[in-house]
Amino acid sequence: MQPSGGSSATGGGSSATGGTSNSSGGTGMVGELSKGGPKLRILTQTEYKNSLSDLLGTITTPLTLPDDTRTGGFASIGGSKLSLNSSSVGLYETASRAAAAEVFGDSARWQKLVGCQPSADLSDTCAATFIQTFGKRAFRRALADAEVQQWLQVGKSIAQLATSSAAKGLEYVTAGLLQSPYFLYRVETNKLDDSNKRLKYDGPSMATRLAFTLTGHPPNDALLTAAATGQLDTADGIKAAAAPLLSDPKTVDRMTGFFSELSGADIVMLVDKDQTTFPAFNMALRSSMLQATQPFIKNIVLAPGADVRSFFDSDQTFVDATLAPIYGVTAPASGFAQLTLAADAARAGILGQAAVVAGHSQPSRTSPTRRGVFVSGTFLCVEPQSPPAGVITKLPDDPTLTARQKLDKHRTNASCAACHGIFDPFGFSMEHLDAIGKYRATEGTLPIDATGALDGVAFDGEAQFGAVLRQNPRAMSCLMSNFYRDANGLAEASEDTAQIDALGQTLAAKGYVWRDLVAEFIASDAFRSAPAAAVTAGNQ
Repeated sequence: MQPSGGSSATGGGSSATGGTSNSSGGTGMVGELSKGGPKLRILTQTEYKNSLSDLLGTITTPLTLPDDTRTGGFASIGGSKLSLNSSSVGLYETASRAAAAEVFGDSARWQKLVGCQPSADLSDTCAATFIQTFGKRAFRRALADAEVQQWLQVGKSIAQLATSSAAKGLEYVTAGLLQSPYFLYRVETNKLDDSNKRLKYDGPSMATRLAFTLTGHPPNDALLTAAATGQLDTADGIKAAAAPLLSDPKTVDRMTGFFSELSGADIVMLVDKDQTTFPAFNMALRSSMLQATQPFIKNIVLAPGADVRSFFDSDQTFVDATLAPIYGVTAPASGFAQLTLAADAARAGILGQAAVVAGHSQPSRTSPTRRGVFVSGTFLCVEPQSPPAGVITKLPDDPTLTARQKLDKHRTNASCAACHGIFDPFGFSMEHLDAIGKYRATEGTLPIDATGALDGVAFDGEAQFGAVLRQNPRAMSCLMSNFYRDANGLAEASEDTAQIDALGQTLAAKGYVWRDLVAEFIASDAFRSAPAAAVTAGNQ
């Protein structure tokens, strides 16, 4: 559905930046974005659902949406690289129509949404006012007069076809606005700032960036007003406008989502285990593993005044009755309970979470290499090279050797030693935790060697390794890089290393309190603008 008719609101399956018409009925997105700016960013499922509920209220009708695509670990980056195909367009069309039908099927509900009583043929000012106000919130910017008139004509046409039904006309307008690329995509434009030679985002773009980055929700009326009045053009103005958001519980939820995606905890829902070896690994246990990571991040890592480095080495965790046996602790009476891990628990921080451990293991055994590659890429930002052609990657099936001993033999091949020598030690640190995250003293009857070193600092076991990560400068720099990438929807951060280094210095200066870092980040050049080279490459 779109005012100009013909193709779908998202270009009939091509990217919204393609040459097809779009629902604005005016200048195409390609022309608008040619002045600068990153690629359009399709809303993630969470952002879409939050936007829908903010606009329409709670929607109870089941909606099927296109799956998120993660790039570099984050859906936000995947969203900046996607264009919609015909299947995705169809899902969004069906979802928008279903949501609008639910609202306009209830007389009291749609009249509250519209805010006035329109004439049957939508010829009075009520319909136009609704399109202006709802459209501004949906598009996250003010609609041009031509856009309002084109959408109004859609509503009038439908109202006439529906025998003078104002509700039906506005229902179709609402569904159409929710299919527009200006709703489905985060449109963020910028232009060159001569003072620093960076591409500075305009006010409406900053309102969108602030709201979704901080809360996962679209900008509210206060932010949109701040954008329109120029408040978001300065760092101080941004700090003032963002202050209420930083105190909003939704910001903690959004940051919990960042750390959860970073940890890859939800992979546990996709892995299978050998039922003979691990009969307890069922859907209920998987779900408990994943659910336990949320309060760990939210209530420990992101607690008011907390040191974010506890992400790596905290001795606090959460269990329910299903998960307690894996951790070897007494089950709580109900729900999830916080507990302090024993000093000899051999687990701490995020790498001690059963969801992370189980998600990065093989079906019937641990995998020091898989775990080590994950740690190296995610927490140290060192991605391993692909194995050389012709190298045999399967380890010998020898029950007289531990996994570590097998890998030690594997590394006698010089072509394998260089990479395995980098990431295997990180995986060895986790060997006391089996393929579902349960502690084990031995591998079969063989003693486990969980020792290793990171940048010359020795560790023995996962808990000690977490403590080493906590103090490691590379781990902190990698965390800053990942946050920068997620917030900006960029796969690479190499074009902005100076800004990322500055973020690390800010975090240290703020006592490693994450909320305080975020408050500074949103007012920094790292968020208010983009390096010209990175954006130019992104638009090619």
